Amino acid sequence: MPGTTAVGALLSHLRERWAARNELSGLDEREVDSLARDLGMTAKDLESLVEKGPDAANLLYERMQAIGVSKDAVEKGAYGVMRDLERTCACCNDKGICEKDLRMHPKDPLWKSYCPNAFTLDDLKKLTSGNVG
Repeated sequence: MPGTTAVGALLSHLRERWAARNELSGLDEREVDSLARDLGMTAKDLESLVEKGPDAANLLYERMQAIGVSKDAVEKGAYGVMRDLERTCACCNDKGICEKDLRMHPKDPLWKSYCPNAFTLDDLKKLTSGNVG
């Protein structure tokens, strides 16, 4: 039955998020601070990121695919940039419009007007296509 499958998927997703939140809350304050520092963020930012869940940057991957930028190429060629892109996407407040644009008009450059990763993604596109300058 489709309804029970959707409910089961939602409950599974919620359990994963609660587990991640509980895992972080099981650390003492110094451990959280140290982990956050290692990731280049504050403890509060880390907690907020964990709260958003593991799929919080999925729209970034879709946008990268739409513009022809490979996640593997970014990870290999620009250390730390992918992590920054993911963190920025995960914390973005324009996910609704981004998702709609990706579904309806993936090639429309309008996304550049609201995406906090637009400049970086444009630069990566230029680098990967050899059009630097």
